[in-house]
Amino acid sequence: MQNPAIQKENIHIEPATLSEYPTLQNLARFYLYDMTRYCGFISEDWACPENGLYECNDFKKYFEEASCKAYFIRVKKELAGFVLLNKNGTSPKTDWNMGEFFVLSKFQGKGVAPYVAHQIWQDHKGQWEIAVIPENIKALTFWRKAVSNFTGKNYTEEVKTIDYDEDQPKRHVLSFRVDSKS
Repeated sequence: MQNPAIQKENIHIEPATLSEYPTLQNLARFYLYDMTRYCGFISEDWACPENGLYECNDFKKYFEEASCKAYFIRVKKELAGFVLLNKNGTSPKTDWNMGEFFVLSKFQGKGVAPYVAHQIWQDHKGQWEIAVIPENIKALTFWRKAVSNFTGKNYTEEVKTIDYDEDQPKRHVLSFRVDSKS
């Protein structure tokens, strides 16, 4: 069976409110579960909990800190994922960092993720960074293609060592600029 593209007019990006924080945390369990496919062998922190419920990092800061933004992705009216932005890049020149980005499996491969990424970049001008765990091959492939298509291949990619993950300190860091002409 083919995986038909979803019409762009059916894809919506909505700011998430603090009252929706529990919904984001619930959805983040699926995000973590999906990531275990590629990153699950990095450390014991990725092991399936005894109660069977993955617990993701607490994303409340995305609702409380002025430098962060949280968005839900919807297809028609159905919750389809989330986007979390912050300003914590590996370079002091970073205006926006893709903190977390997730699209539910049923909407993957249907054009939702690239459309949302492009819209987010258009709405948030400045210097961008996206850091990807090397083991997360699917995400790295997606980001390379999405950024390349958006920038006309005008981006850089470096492998950097970061200090916030002792089990996997390396990241592929994609950097690019979005200005009013993009």
